[in-house]
Amino acid sequence: GHGAFSENRTVCNVTGWVLHSALLVPYYSFKYTHSRHHKGTNSMTRDEVIVPRTKSYRGLQNKPSTPAWITETVFEESPIYHLFMVVGISLFGWPMYLIRNISGPKHAEGASHFNPNSVLFKPENFWQIVISDIGVLLTASAIVYYSFVYSAATVMYYYGVPYLTANFLIVSITFLQHTDAAVPHYNDDAWNFVRGALCTIDRDLGWVLNTCLHQAVNTHLMHHLFSQLPHYHAQEATEHLKKKLGKYYHYDNSNFLYALYHTYRHCQF
Repeated sequence: GHGAFSENRTVCNVTGWVLHSALLVPYYSFKYTHSRHHKGTNSMTRDEVIVPRTKSYRGLQNKPSTPAWITETVFEESPIYHLFMVVGISLFGWPMYLIRNISGPKHAEGASHFNPNSVLFKPENFWQIVISDIGVLLTASAIVYYSFVYSAATVMYYYGVPYLTANFLIVSITFLQHTDAAVPHYNDDAWNFVRGALCTIDRDLGWVLNTCLHQAVNTHLMHHLFSQLPHYHAQEATEHLKKKLGKYYHYDNSNFLYALYHTYRHCQF
């Protein structure tokens, strides 16, 4: 959906529709909301995903900034609670975002990427959302069909486990790229495109994962500044970007799982 796969827009859209549908993702629906994410990165009102809830939103204006106050129980300060939430959100946060727009902006709470009449889309997007839904429906039908032919366990082994793995990577990586105690989310009076894009954090997952993920994790800041740059130029461009940005370049090479747990625990508002 970024337009970086090919100069031909039809090729981009057909390829995107096929691949996204195979992963149970409505292509055009996500294309439109993800485009707005790029245009409003780290804005409290413009961004479309990983928008933090404020203390006032949760009715906690006069209480300490600690997770225990969310339900006023000490349990929410415990490591086991945070571990449970991290695993649950990482595995199932992606479909819940598509279905109910969790972690999306306040004005679109509960909005579905599968609903052509959703507040997420313009009226002229209606039939493209329907086409996206058809692609997901075809994949879901194939899953059900092969579950009867080969057994549900077989389908779970060959499709379900890789699907959940993809979900884990999508949610956890996106969360870590846009959430850290060192970077802010801005209100309208302080936000602009460059300032928001520079709040993106490059993470180092090690050579194997960086390579398997086409360097998408350790070159993400560059991607937000120049989203149509093909991924095979990302590393080269990032090296130049580092020199230009200096102290304004955000990078973290701490252990991925530690960073995920630590960031979720400490970035609550």
